[in-house]
Amino acid sequence: MSITTDVIIIGAGPAGLTAARILAASDVEYILLDRSYQPGVDKSCGGFIPASTLKKFSIPHIKDQHEITGVRMKFPGRELIDIDFERVLGVNIDRANLANTLLRELPSASNIMVGATVNKVKVHNGKSTIKVTKEDEQLEITSKIIIDASGANPVSLRFIPIRERISNTGMGYGLQYHLKFDKPMNHSNVFLYGSKYSPSGYCWLFPRGNIVVLGTGGLVSRVRESERRTHEYLDYILKEVDPFNEELSDGIIIKKDSALMPLCGVIRPSYGNRILLAGDAAAHCSPISGEGIHYAMVGGSHAANTARRCIENEDYSEKMLSKYEVNWTKEIGSDLKWGLWLQRKLMRPGREKSAGWSSSGFIDSDKSQRIIAEMLMGSRSVRNAIIRVAPSYIRSKF
Repeated sequence: MSITTDVIIIGAGPAGLTAARILAASDVEYILLDRSYQPGVDKSCGGFIPASTLKKFSIPHIKDQHEITGVRMKFPGRELIDIDFERVLGVNIDRANLANTLLRELPSASNIMVGATVNKVKVHNGKSTIKVTKEDEQLEITSKIIIDASGANPVSLRFIPIRERISNTGMGYGLQYHLKFDKPMNHSNVFLYGSKYSPSGYCWLFPRGNIVVLGTGGLVSRVRESERRTHEYLDYILKEVDPFNEELSDGIIIKKDSALMPLCGVIRPSYGNRILLAGDAAAHCSPISGEGIHYAMVGGSHAANTARRCIENEDYSEKMLSKYEVNWTKEIGSDLKWGLWLQRKLMRPGREKSAGWSSSGFIDSDKSQRIIAEMLMGSRSVRNAIIRVAPSYIRSKF
């Protein structure tokens, strides 16, 4: 069977769903595909959405969303820091619930294909074509342009090499345990830094109602070099790390998941040959915190607006497509660039007290700790945080 549309969107994550929402509002025809029958169900994600993102994209209430008002942080050689902001910094959500919320915002389900596997991507004679398998049926879908939001290893790269694949020194790996409790948990997100808790990355504890997502990870290259298996970091926290061994002692592990995430900063190009990469496919993910929902939605919005302008002007040239990259880098490029700078400076391997956060001068006062917490929660840009807390010899470079 053959289908024709204006835009093909591959992937019903935050980037793809945001793109679909904007195209629908602009009366641009599209087809949204996802390989899962329930988008978001199998996606490994801490699930934090900053309050500013909820407002910017007018995201309605998400089922079981859990408001976050505080941050707890532990740095090597330092005591646990507990900061109560006394305001809502954002919400922790289940990715399937987020997907369902955004899907309900779309005017029609007739152009949404779930359980669809993309087997081929081809651009030829001014057309973009994909071949899809859905429930043993073979489909061919032709469009004017493709938005590929299919993840850190985007499907289109298998057929059209828009950019190089992200190396193991730029790709992150995260493993999570989902623990269920009999009562609702607190309203603080936790960040634990140091080689005790991760392979030169960090550990996170994100409460979500009566669920806590406990995760750890780091760059793939460091995960492979680590003498400990990734799950051993999480098991250690549950058994031996005070106060979390007590706080989490009544929890039952109901799920384990893992995922790759791009932690490489700005990568180029993110467009080419009638294809726009968005979300993890374009490395729209914070290199310092791993937060991706906000950055993915920004990327998806700019991809949709670029696709709309291409269609309106009947112009799919590289010059026209390049405006997509210009626009998203203006909005989030600084965070990705300086997030990578911080990652390389503060998450490098080394002895606990002589490498990373504890020796940097970044966390030497209550004020600077609060600023770092705001940065991690999306309330402050990375560059602004660096300028506010960096030692003077570094600040002079900005």
